[in-house]
Formats: sequence, C-alpha cells, structure tokens
Amino acid sequence: MKENALRDKTVIITGAAGGIGAETAALLDRHGANLVLADINVPGLKKTAKALSRPALAIQCDITRKDDIKKLIAQARKQFGTIDILVNNAGIIIPSLFENTGYRDIEKQVSINLMGPIFFTREIVPEFIKNGSGHIVTISSMAGIVPETYSSIYTATKFALRGFSLTLALELKRHNIGVSVIFPDSTDTPMLRFEAAHGGSPLTFLSTPQKPADIAQAVLRAITHKKLEQYVPYSSGFFSKLLMCVPRAVIALWPVLEKSAEKKKAAYQQHHNITETREN
Repeated sequence: MKENALRDKTVIITGAAGGIGAETAALLDRHGANLVLADINVPGLKKTAKALSRPALAIQCDITRKDDIKKLIAQARKQFGTIDILVNNAGIIIPSLFENTGYRDIEKQVSINLMGPIFFTREIVPEFIKNGSGHIVTISSMAGIVPETYSSIYTATKFALRGFSLTLALELKRHNIGVSVIFPDSTDTPMLRFEAAHGGSPLTFLSTPQKPADIAQAVLRAITHKKLEQYVPYSSGFFSKLLMCVPRAVIALWPVLEKSAEKKKAAYQQHHNITETREN
C-alpha cells in the first residue's frame, strides 16, 4: 500500500497510555492518522498524546463499561467525522496458579481482555458497516496459540480472541471490513515487568523480550497489507502452531522449556532490579 494510506484516517487505540499502545500511537501518528486514545490511566494518556506531532483526542475510557465506549465513539465521530480503524490493545495479566486464582481476578481478566474488545467491536461495527469499510486489529498474545502456566485465565482470553477475530473475518468480509490479530511473543512493557515481579510464567522469558515498537510495526503491516494474523516474531508463531498440532507434546515438553527459561527470567529480573514475590 501507499505510504500515505493512513493519512487522515481516524484510529481508535485502547490501552494507549503506555507500552504497545503508546508505540502504536506514535507510529500511526508518523503516518498521518487522526488518533483517538483510550485508557483508564489519564496521566499516561496525556503523556502519549503530548509526544505526538498532531493533536489527538485522549479520553478516559473503561472498556468494560459500554456507556464509556459509546461516549468515546460519539466524541470521535464529532471530532473527526468518521472512524476508520479500531485497535483493541488494552489488556492485563494477574499471574497465579489456577487453583489459587480468586473469582475477582478471574472476572477482571475476562472483563478487560475479552469482554472489553468484544464490547468495543460490537459498538464500532455498525459504524464501519455504515461507512462501507473499516479495519479491526486485536492484540492477542503468543499465549493465544500455546498455553502459559500461571496464566490460565489470561491464556483463555487470548485463545478466545483468536476465535472471535477469525469468525469476524468471515462474517464482516461482505461489508468490506478487515480483521487482523497480532500475536506478540514476550515484549518489554510494564506488564512484562509486573509478571517478572509477581510470579509470571517462566516460559514468558524463554525468548529475549522484544520492543513495543516491533508490535506497533506489526499493527501497521496488518492494516496496510490487510494481514489476517501477524506473529511477532514470525518464528515463534510458526513453531507454536506446529507444536499445537500435537497437544500431548506440550505436556511433555513444557517442564523442560520452563526449567531452561527460569535462568532467563532471573537474568531479566536482575537487569531490571526486580524482586519476585509469589504467593502461589
């Protein structure tokens, strides 16, 4: 696609206060997009918006609240006229063995990671149908392809996002609405450091954490080249999908991989001066 394909296109990015969301905003801003930044973290939103070259609409929004989503879409429409792209990026993880996971933590992860993107997508689809075009990009995780211990609920939500998005791609094609899913391997964000400090899965640290900018580039490719799925890096996605063809192998192989990954996790903690606390 042409380099100016995003110029004056309006893009909503959830979870835009930092990490992947902030990097995606910065990249799309450089490509001339009008940005609507959504997050519950107001100081983070202001920081992201301040770093952009063009004025952005930064709105405090809880994606688990349908009224918040509706108000944001109305404000975006009023400010920019039309909405062209939605990037479902907001997400959380609360590491824990499933047997020790409380109902509140289960509901919180399902609400933010799964119901939030579903709610936002449900509100934006009529807008895209009316426009005769649109694109929905959802950030899943490599944990949406392979299981991740100490993260059963997070993994469940990310698996679900893949199924949701693939079904949308089938249903919305007739409306000229594109759908993409991004599957990042471990990425050096505040969420990864939270995992390192609170008993996250060792397997998360098996590969050297990549930069949020790498994921932002995948989002851009997904939009401009209409990619259905993007694995970052590609090699992790290829081997993960191959491995899942034989689920029994996962049960046998995971303890070995996690033992190897423990050293890399310790090195990451040391590099960032992180002391781990695990109550499970």
